[in-house]
Amino acid sequence: MPRIKLANWYGDQAPGDIVEVDDAALKAMRRDGLVADVLAPELDDTLSSAPVEEAAAGDKPEPVAPEPQPGRKRR
Repeated sequence: MPRIKLANWYGDQAPGDIVEVDDAALKAMRRDGLVADVLAPELDDTLSSAPVEEAAAGDKPEPVAPEPQPGRKRR
């Protein structure tokens, strides 16, 4: 569950408080402007491979836009 820092009052929770919410609540609270920051989860064994995946993602080439086809253009 994501941990967030509140930007505004949410029930009895004051701005700046850190609360745990589910994904659906996080989405709704972002929409309403209640989220100041999404905090990184505490490191555990399941997240130890995350930096490796990010480094591997940087090695992929960027997609190239297709060249325009010759011919008439629609107006």
